[in-house]
Amino acid sequence: MKNINIYLKKLLGLFILVALPYLYWTEFRERDWQYVTLADEELKKHYTDKKLVLKLYQLMKDFDEILGKNDIKYWIEGGTLLGAVRNEGIIKFDDDLDIDIMREDEIKFQDLIPEFEKLGYSINQQYIYIICHKHKHPCLDVFVTHRRGDKTTYSSIPIRNTFPNSFFNMNELFPLKKYKFGNIEVYGPKSAKPYLDRQYPEWDKYAVIQQKHTDFLYVLGINKIKFTLTPELLKPAEPLGPLEDRVIR
Repeated sequence: MKNINIYLKKLLGLFILVALPYLYWTEFRERDWQYVTLADEELKKHYTDKKLVLKLYQLMKDFDEILGKNDIKYWIEGGTLLGAVRNEGIIKFDDDLDIDIMREDEIKFQDLIPEFEKLGYSINQQYIYIICHKHKHPCLDVFVTHRRGDKTTYSSIPIRNTFPNSFFNMNELFPLKKYKFGNIEVYGPKSAKPYLDRQYPEWDKYAVIQQKHTDFLYVLGINKIKFTLTPELLKPAEPLGPLEDRVIR
């Protein structure tokens, strides 16, 4: 009996040792940070570098033109769609792009990889396709989707489980329409608000500033900081210079 009690105490101790840090970590990651309003000068510390912003706009332009000339439909989603609706461009502290294509176009898209490589991009494929500049950053994420009933959702089950609210009802998505995105136009859903309401509650009141993809804190999942929207935060990120016409039509 004594040995059993010792065993149970050790088991309970091990459970506490593992469970409490896990519960604390989960709460720390999921909690919303305090809503604050910062002065414009303080906000600028979180802005994406203008050189990086230029690369993002150029990548978006090249992607749009390559898929357009090959008759492949795409639409922006995630923070890219939020930026197009709220800022008419890239959010000032965003550092990647999020795009959807349909599964029936995936093989055609794969055939275009050499065209992206000719422009100096690299493409990796795991659960999604990641198109990056030669220095590995910034990148554009391409999510493959398919129709399930009356909505489109991610074809990858792990991605779908990670982002359960990231889907479009068919009547929200089609027909696609053009959105102003800096000095270019990109394709997005017919009606963006239902998607944004699902993905980003209070997106029209607060801005969620995330750690950059290259930061250590982003890897740890500590990436939520909410600020009250200001007129400055409603402006799009500005590139360092003009975009180039690089895609041969």
